[in-house]
Amino acid sequence: MQPKPPSTLFGRRLRAARLEAGMTQADLGRVLGLDDQNTGAPRVSRYETGRHEPDSATAAKIAKALNLPVAYFHAVDDILAEVILLVSQLPKKEREAILALIRDRVSTPR
Repeated sequence: MQPKPPSTLFGRRLRAARLEAGMTQADLGRVLGLDDQNTGAPRVSRYETGRHEPDSATAAKIAKALNLPVAYFHAVDDILAEVILLVSQLPKKEREAILALIRDRVSTPR
């Protein structure tokens, strides 16, 4: 049986990130503290398909389990999501330098 496609941005990014991490829905459910196969996988499935949205604490656990920033899942633009993802992987000093560059670029009249 083919899984139901994600209907939300959060769900689409969650499924892609989970698969990229090589995790099953049950694996991710266990990380969330849902040890029962009949609870964990269905809950993650509902997040992925958009039937339910995780609360902020659960979204943070999901992000941590997948080694991604929470903001990545919520960015409404794919380019912004990728920027969030890439910048989050840099050391703090480099993130600060990029932030300074962006501030300069935005404040400079064109």
